[in-house]
Amino acid sequence: MKKVLIVDDDHLVRRGFISMMPWREYHLEVVGEAGNGRKALEFLDSHPVDLLITDLAMPLMTGIELMRTVKERYRHISMVVLTFHQDFEWIQEALRLGAIDYITKVELEHEQMDEVLRRIVSKMKEHEAPLERPSAERFEETRGSMEETGSYSPEVQACIAKAVHIIHQELEEELHLPEVARRVNMSRSYFSRCFRDIVGRTFNEYIRELRVNRAKELLSRTEKTIQWIATQSGYPNEKYFGKVFREMTGMLPSEFRKIEGSVTNRLQ
Repeated sequence: MKKVLIVDDDHLVRRGFISMMPWREYHLEVVGEAGNGRKALEFLDSHPVDLLITDLAMPLMTGIELMRTVKERYRHISMVVLTFHQDFEWIQEALRLGAIDYITKVELEHEQMDEVLRRIVSKMKEHEAPLERPSAERFEETRGSMEETGSYSPEVQACIAKAVHIIHQELEEELHLPEVARRVNMSRSYFSRCFRDIVGRTFNEYIRELRVNRAKELLSRTEKTIQWIATQSGYPNEKYFGKVFREMTGMLPSEFRKIEGSVTNRLQ
């Protein structure tokens, strides 16, 4: 079991976070909690800890100050930011100090606890055996050649990783490059270039590929209407969905479903 320390000045938030996460399923155990950075350091002085999850805005000692000290004294400890504010300047400072990830309020509201812990455990493994590229797990399968990515700072790569996470979580919604760039605190043009170089596809190409792959999966394993599948794949206009799907696969959604059904029947 990896030992976890939770630090947040809001007692109710702290207790709620501890109780809602499926820690043991990911071989994690919360061994302590603290309401500020000073209390956290006192705990670390006398207890072994593998993972520190800390809020940033706290009295007496901020999360940033705590992380600086932990980085100096306990280099083996993995650090994750628990933020209820989309303050990217603070988040980027935390990443510069060695944070392996950050957890946002949005993720917890959407009940993505399993995904959050799975991601953190994976990042901890990277921290224990460092790779040449930082914070790349979220888009490992779709990154460009070496994270091409080597010319970008860890902060930029973290911003692109955040953008990829947004795309995956909101794939059925309208996704526009300027808005996603704003949400990760980057200019439109620079974001566009960084995304293409790091992910290996343009922003629109990546979204289109993900949506068509999701549509293929839904066509194969459900009997839902084409309109429903189009909407679930981010294309509320069925006609436009059919056009994009055909461009990507060479066939209409209905033709794809028919062929997939025939193959499945033969295999059975």
